[in-house]
Amino acid sequence: MVWEPEKECMQRDELRQLQLEQLQAVLARVYLHVPFYRKQFDAGRIDPDDFRSLDDLRRLPFTSKADLQENYPYGLFAVPLREVVRIHASACMSTVVGYTRNDIKTWSNLVARVLCAGGVGKDDVVQIAYGYDLSTGGFGIHYGAERIGASVIPTSTGNTARQIKIMRDFKTTALVATPSYALLIAETIHKQGISPGVLSLKYGLFGGEPWSESMRQEIQDKLHIVATDNYGVSEVMGPGVASECMERKGLHINEDHFLVEVVDPQTLIPVPVGETGELVITTLTKEAFPVIRFRTRDLTSLLAEPCPCG
Repeated sequence: MVWEPEKECMQRDELRQLQLEQLQAVLARVYLHVPFYRKQFDAGRIDPDDFRSLDDLRRLPFTSKADLQENYPYGLFAVPLREVVRIHASACMSTVVGYTRNDIKTWSNLVARVLCAGGVGKDDVVQIAYGYDLSTGGFGIHYGAERIGASVIPTSTGNTARQIKIMRDFKTTALVATPSYALLIAETIHKQGISPGVLSLKYGLFGGEPWSESMRQEIQDKLHIVATDNYGVSEVMGPGVASECMERKGLHINEDHFLVEVVDPQTLIPVPVGETGELVITTLTKEAFPVIRFRTRDLTSLLAEPCPCG
């Protein structure tokens, strides 16, 4: 199932033109509305109106988590607080991010793509075992699931025995959680002597922490599900940045909303396609809290080959 084929299957040339236009717009916005970026651009003698190619992105300074912390809480917001309808923060509340009403709509659509790519549709019952708090996981997945018309069970984290009872009684078909918590649920089910066959589970969508292929296989074997990975960054948006499809041959980046680079963590020079480096993200459509060349500190590589899913 494809959520937005006209965007997700866009031709590369057309996509790059869209990204360039979006980049030009976001650079003009942050220069005008965010003093931090205006100071950075002026110091580097960077004129946002001069950008004519995506390669010009390399001229821009990076944004770090320390920059966000130094501008706590609202210093990097690009809109007045009266236009912000949602505020999230990191666990230690050192970084704060905001969302306009349109940001929430965009976020819901992107998470809907994640869920659809992982096999979930409007007939599914989605149990969300992420925290419903200042973190972005629970609410991000929740609105995406409602967007596709699925039935949502907001169980949040913890109380594993209750999670399992709800899973059985409410006939959950899709579990969304961290992989480590999914494994704990699977091990608890085994200890309780419950056969996975009595459950209605079909899919598991896991993120929020690193996990291995062996861990994926263990979760799939113990819960009798298809497990897919998804990736988000709270400082960028939360869940919805990238996700696996059912082919599970790498994560698909929502490139019509995020411009990504992979750079050498030491030299900060872009690495060739296929080589491992640090993921750097520029938001292209965020209104309340756009970030330019945000260093995620996560290591990855870009895959050039087309995915069999199309």
